[in-house]
Amino acid sequence: MNEAFRSAGIGKDENFDRLKYIKPFHFKQVLSFLKKRGMAGVEMVTEAGYSRTFRIGNARGFFSVTDNSTQSALELRIACDNILCHTEVINRVRRMFDLDTDFSLINERCAKDEYLSKGMVDGHVPRLPAAFDSFEFVMRAILGQQISVQAATTLASRIAIKADLKSDGVFPSGLDFFFPDSVEFLGLDLDGLGIPRTKQATLKTVAQAILEQRVKLTADQPFETFRKSFLVLKGIGDWTVHYVAMRGLGMVDSFPAGDLGVIKALTKDGRAPSKKEIAEMAEQWRPYRAYAALCLWNDQGTG
Repeated sequence: MNEAFRSAGIGKDENFDRLKYIKPFHFKQVLSFLKKRGMAGVEMVTEAGYSRTFRIGNARGFFSVTDNSTQSALELRIACDNILCHTEVINRVRRMFDLDTDFSLINERCAKDEYLSKGMVDGHVPRLPAAFDSFEFVMRAILGQQISVQAATTLASRIAIKADLKSDGVFPSGLDFFFPDSVEFLGLDLDGLGIPRTKQATLKTVAQAILEQRVKLTADQPFETFRKSFLVLKGIGDWTVHYVAMRGLGMVDSFPAGDLGVIKALTKDGRAPSKKEIAEMAEQWRPYRAYAALCLWNDQGTG
């Protein structure tokens, strides 16, 4: 880290920005979603806001986000050893808190739906909390296959601690580690962390595919291109593809039809619909099926 950043106060490499939003903005709802998934050592979620460590290229830093409802804006503080990373951090945070979506049509359509309207708050669908780091999110999505959010989050924290990529002393207490990138992940011994061997193999297979660009983590590709490249990898199924597309890449029409929370929300008179029936039902929610999933999760308290 450069001397200016190390010296006290981060100095000229600290930046404050105000990110405007259109009300209503249910900041506490977004924080609640993130808190359930907060990775100890890398992320912190409090009643006041969200913060995390990051690395972008050769830049290392942390940021924090709080709400200024009076100004209809999020207050973003970025501390980084390279000021050139600030624009990228701002763009990622805007996606993370879904600040640029025009919700008027989405709200109107979801409000008319028998199931989706139950998951709206004050006539507004939940915002789509896109991941700050796509590679990190892919690893976490794989960890989350067929286990609880809490269990998957614990495993992700263990990986960050095992990688031992420590932050600098000027970082706030609790922001102690960086999550490994694909190269670092591939060199990591995952034994002893409570991750089954089959899942370890899947994690490494996917990390290698991402490193080799056989799977691209970009939002500007067609969904089918991403789906085909990801689905051919051993251990990757339809749920993981759609969940990564939804939160990892911000593809707003992705929809995990086999998700347990989705199935529960669409169960009627004690009968759970089949995955095929759910997929057919979800056709009417295009092209905003990711927001439909968020409404269903919110209705079940799993959002």
